[in-house]
Amino acid sequence: MSSHLVRTAQLRFAGARVITVVVVAIGALFLGMLVYILVGLVMSLPDIWNMHLAHQRGELGLADSFSYTMGLVILWLPVYIYGGLYVLPVILTLPVSAPIVALWQAPPRFLFLRPFNRGLLSRPLKRVARREVAPFGHLYTLSDADIKVSWYIRIPILLGQLALFSFRMRRIRDQKQIPRLARAVDRTWLRNINWCMSIGKIFPVASSDDHWRRVVDCLLTRSSAVIIDVSDLRENVMWEIDRAKSLGVETQILYLISSDRADASQAALTQTLGAEACASRLFRYTKDGLADRSRFRAALVEKVVGEATAENGRPRTHEPDRLDIAATVAFVLGLIPVLGLAFPNILGLPRWNPWEHSAYWPGIARVVNTEALTIMAFGLSTWVLLFLAARRAHTMRFLLIIQTLLLLSAPIGMLDW
Repeated sequence: MSSHLVRTAQLRFAGARVITVVVVAIGALFLGMLVYILVGLVMSLPDIWNMHLAHQRGELGLADSFSYTMGLVILWLPVYIYGGLYVLPVILTLPVSAPIVALWQAPPRFLFLRPFNRGLLSRPLKRVARREVAPFGHLYTLSDADIKVSWYIRIPILLGQLALFSFRMRRIRDQKQIPRLARAVDRTWLRNINWCMSIGKIFPVASSDDHWRRVVDCLLTRSSAVIIDVSDLRENVMWEIDRAKSLGVETQILYLISSDRADASQAALTQTLGAEACASRLFRYTKDGLADRSRFRAALVEKVVGEATAENGRPRTHEPDRLDIAATVAFVLGLIPVLGLAFPNILGLPRWNPWEHSAYWPGIARVVNTEALTIMAFGLSTWVLLFLAARRAHTMRFLLIIQTLLLLSAPIGMLDW
């Protein structure tokens, strides 16, 4: 089971990298085009305004009237490009993101605790977290100056899908927000989407100084494993360790320490953590990463496998069943064909204008050919499979919503408006 878990995590992480590359590339392309067009529009606004005044006075000739009309059309071009910034990455990445979102039904959750605002420690720790921990599940940490949600991610209007589907929670300033955080952590399908779109694969939770301990409490009780950096045993770090012990999750902790401080801190660590923890659950890291990756990975996988096993020794029923897999495969296979029905001109399919007199109705065979009906039937069958699967697995509801939108767009696209 451990080797299967590692292979699955590696495959999932590779898919997430593909998603990130595609989304970033398309986002950069669209933003570049948008800037180019906006600059051109700004430079041509005086000419368009003069033509508008001439149009109102009726002084435009045929050629000038055509140019004026095209200018008005071009004014809407940035809107279409911006819409494409949101829609196109979704379509292109769905074949990869759909299996991750739908079939990763019980991802492990990890809590990463470290000293606040310690840049020299946070940079290598961030690298360790992204490479060694994040491929296996959702990784949460407290936000600080070094690991946080960037300002441009908090404004989805800037970067389209990359920002819209990235993890960003409001700062915890009140006790009433803690239950909201718990519900957000338990919303698996949305966190799966966040994980796919996140470049760093880390979910920073911002909190005020008065409530960070409550945030840690909330995340401790929901984590498969806890990773704590003990390079600097300050009061806050000691509280986190003691709190984990009081909640009965101390055995789920893996400790990290900077190699530069390991030898000098050995006596204090043995006294604080215990000889057993220092021998089996303490791992050194350098600026380049972990000193012993294989041992850390084995320990992390052991925690994940142990958490995923019920008390009676049998695995919990969180793995996708055959119906989930069949529905997801059908969704991926039918995604492009069903979407193509909304663009009949591209596929060479006939269209029908509903504004024509009913006497001119050419018949269903002329409006929708056999190939289109076959694709639609496959799409409806996929929808039924997704509906049945979504009754048990909430993560399948994401694909059910997408499939519903695809089926609704198909007949609309077949109409010649």
